[in-house]
Amino acid sequence: MSEPLFRNIHNEDEEMQRAYSQASSTIMDFVEIVKSNINAIYMAKLRFRDPEQSEKLGEDRFLYLWLHDVYYHEDEKILSGEFFEVPEELTKWHQVGQRLGFEPEDAFDWMVIENGHAKGGFTIRATRNKLGSEKEKKEYDEYIGISSYESV
Repeated sequence: MSEPLFRNIHNEDEEMQRAYSQASSTIMDFVEIVKSNINAIYMAKLRFRDPEQSEKLGEDRFLYLWLHDVYYHEDEKILSGEFFEVPEELTKWHQVGQRLGFEPEDAFDWMVIENGHAKGGFTIRATRNKLGSEKEKKEYDEYIGISSYESV
């Protein structure tokens, strides 16, 4: 199994801010796709406070993680997803395979991958755009399991 891929992105990065905005404005599209239960991979990106770094630096520090196997709970009107990668900083609180419930508006991004074709994934696209070469982009896509990026 390969090592998890985590990237540092400055929270004021303009392209990333646009990506968050796109994800936010289309989150209910994601909920509808999840509810349709098509055979696809459903993922949501959430923000987690890093307690130790926040305490050490005296200001809030956050990590953004993708949860997979996202499911919509009709009665509670919430989503839930499973951790599949957890950085060491958060392993005291979260483990791979743990399911976490969240409100749709808590998602910073969303993605649906159907047969390698990705919808959403706005922050993935922004990160991919920052890669220098076509080789790096191809490796990034292979790591994620994307063969093409679709419009929403």
